[in-house]
Amino acid sequence: MTKAQLDVRPFEAIPRDLARRMRPHSGLAADPVPEAVPVAVDPATRKVQERIVRCLEHFYALVEDPHAAWERIAPTYVELGREMARDGQDLDEMHMLMCRTARSAWHSITAIADSLDIERSTLGMIADAQFSYMDAVAALVTQGYETESAGTTEALHRRRTRLLALLLAEPPVPEDVIADAARSAEWRLPRTVAAVTLKPRRMTAHHPPALPPDVLADPPVLVLPDPEGPGRLRILEPLLRNWVVVVGPTVQPTQTVKSLRWAQEALELVGRGVIAGTEVVRCMDHVPTLAIFRAEELIEHAAAARLAPLRALSPVQAERLSETLLSLLENKFNATEAGNQMHVHPQTVRYRLRRLEQLFGDDLFDPRRSLELEMILHARLGNVRTRDEVPAAASE
Repeated sequence: MTKAQLDVRPFEAIPRDLARRMRPHSGLAADPVPEAVPVAVDPATRKVQERIVRCLEHFYALVEDPHAAWERIAPTYVELGREMARDGQDLDEMHMLMCRTARSAWHSITAIADSLDIERSTLGMIADAQFSYMDAVAALVTQGYETESAGTTEALHRRRTRLLALLLAEPPVPEDVIADAARSAEWRLPRTVAAVTLKPRRMTAHHPPALPPDVLADPPVLVLPDPEGPGRLRILEPLLRNWVVVVGPTVQPTQTVKSLRWAQEALELVGRGVIAGTEVVRCMDHVPTLAIFRAEELIEHAAAARLAPLRALSPVQAERLSETLLSLLENKFNATEAGNQMHVHPQTVRYRLRRLEQLFGDDLFDPRRSLELEMILHARLGNVRTRDEVPAAASE
């Protein structure tokens, strides 16, 4: 198993006697301060330097005998990961250590490159070996770290955060990878999910309240399993006090990122006032609006021509007739239903309809023009409809 984690071919290509000549420089490479200058070093720094020297020694051992050395070295890095977990250290510290080790190794090589007459091709092999070494060591340290911290709240949180990142990756991650990550994160892989995106209602954002354990959360993004199940969306309602909550379409887990994209588009329209954000917003309740605003530039271009008959009117008259026309189109020109929707008397709607017939002529009832007008008016008046509606006056 450990052999498979290290590509030894770059080490095999490096001249073995090079390691012997590099070893005397490892201590100096790990310490950026010249030895002639007496400097007090704190214990933490000294520990890091000692680890760098040990990593360099391991690197040189691999140059001398790649296969046998790796069998001896690999367990020390698994144990190092366990030690870091016990000490409460972050894995980022190990990554920084490996970067410093790589720089130190490179400095020790370049310091003696001329005297050893190292060819450019050999330097390239050393660089390849360093990358292989760092990847293998990082994997072993992570293995030890996760083994030591398995079952802890922190470890489970890390695995769930990684799972969420995989679900939202582009291009989509294969299903078997998602399944493995879900098992590691102790998350039952559902048949369907919906991505949820949040936006704080105030400048001082509150931390979202606790959600059920099956909801993957890394605000401002959540992943809600089985969103179509009974009462599933209600678990998001406690968020509404401090957050705008937008739920993307229901998709298979491997398509979570697509659900998130639609949720983000809907959230943008909430910010513009096109969609009301006082309740949990479901993208599937706003399909026409989302589709229309996907083609907003084209819709605006068409509006200039299709709404030209309203230009001669005052802004108030134009808006009133636009709202009436949209309501009539939505209600198949039924004045009673349109009036109920607009909170005006049907007779008022009929009066306005006659005025619209004068302005638009036959285009008003042309099915193709009607659909186009409805899309244009949805785009123009969407933000108006999200305001608190006040019953309009019954008279003109």
